[in-house]
Amino acid sequence: MKIKLFLCRTAFFLLSASLFTVSGCSKKETSTATTSSSDNSTPTFAVSEINQTLEDGYYTGSFVVPSDGVSFILSVFKDNNGSTAFYTLIDPDGTDLLNSSSTPTLSGVSSGSLGAYGYANILVPQSPSFSVKAGTWSFKAYSNDRVKLALRSGTAPTSATIVVQPYITGTTWAADDLSATLSVMSSIYSANGIILSVNSTITISDSQFAAVSGTFTDPTTSALVTQGSTAAVNLFFIEDYSGSWSGILGNAAGIPGSMGIANAWNGVLNSLSAHASGTTLDAQLLGETAAHEMGHQLGLFHTTEQSGTEFDIITDTAECPKSSWDNDSNGQMTAEECEGYGAENVMFWTAWSSTSRSAGKKQETLSSYQQQVLKYSPLAK
Repeated sequence: MKIKLFLCRTAFFLLSASLFTVSGCSKKETSTATTSSSDNSTPTFAVSEINQTLEDGYYTGSFVVPSDGVSFILSVFKDNNGSTAFYTLIDPDGTDLLNSSSTPTLSGVSSGSLGAYGYANILVPQSPSFSVKAGTWSFKAYSNDRVKLALRSGTAPTSATIVVQPYITGTTWAADDLSATLSVMSSIYSANGIILSVNSTITISDSQFAAVSGTFTDPTTSALVTQGSTAAVNLFFIEDYSGSWSGILGNAAGIPGSMGIANAWNGVLNSLSAHASGTTLDAQLLGETAAHEMGHQLGLFHTTEQSGTEFDIITDTAECPKSSWDNDSNGQMTAEECEGYGAENVMFWTAWSSTSRSAGKKQETLSSYQQQVLKYSPLAK
């Protein structure tokens, strides 16, 4: 299966997209948080900087996953927003997960393989096909300023709680206007076995953040998202997007974005204006968008991409191929064309039309394997 590259969500068609394109350290900094989960385990989430050495033109390093390792996200940073990527990620059995001949493989899938500007990462497991094997892992990376590891350890999860931190910008809407939206989002995740612990909404009053670009390397967007909590999935409900991004419902900083580290990729954007009729917000649609972008931030892809030729790496999600269901032959798969073939999934690439939503159509389901990726997330408890 091929990877989804698009991180954006629109009401009908994808108007614009943020793509991951291919674009030494000695200090160690470690922070650890331990909390109790509902299955009586005590998961530990720790962030550390990995030592690197320059060998044959690559930065190389290694790290150890303990016997109770659950998941990790390995991140590479380039401070001038230059291109950076990983070349290899080799597990304790000697398998390179970024080699296209490996089975399974994250080649051409993770941003760490594809490369990105300023930041790229590799999440394991990003589907149930992968496992966090105990032992020494090693990597080779392209030019970068540092590599950090966010590692979760503890008992293998059967349930999960994820902390969410909402923010709101602009002056048209206030924190109270998000209550119904956050309730919808929480209900979606709860129905799929994931409990959301939603913090009180934080208002960001600085006018420069009312409307921002959906490009996370943009200085203003970066300054906004960097304010996000390191212990939560950060949802920034912006008044609107600026420039060519106008009309987009929401977009995430990555698939996944950053976790546990304050930076420009540690959150998602959701446009309030794009979900409004006058000054009234469509709580159901906005809740679905927030749930969708949060899914991206935690590592979930679109089940079917707009072209109907690319699908996610999760084996139990429904696919809607263009060859079978592009009824109007325009090369763009609508939710209506894909009803029964993934359109009901939270991670379908676009929303139902307004007519379908008025008729009660919703996007609130996640497959068993999608749920598993979320339960294993480094940020989950």
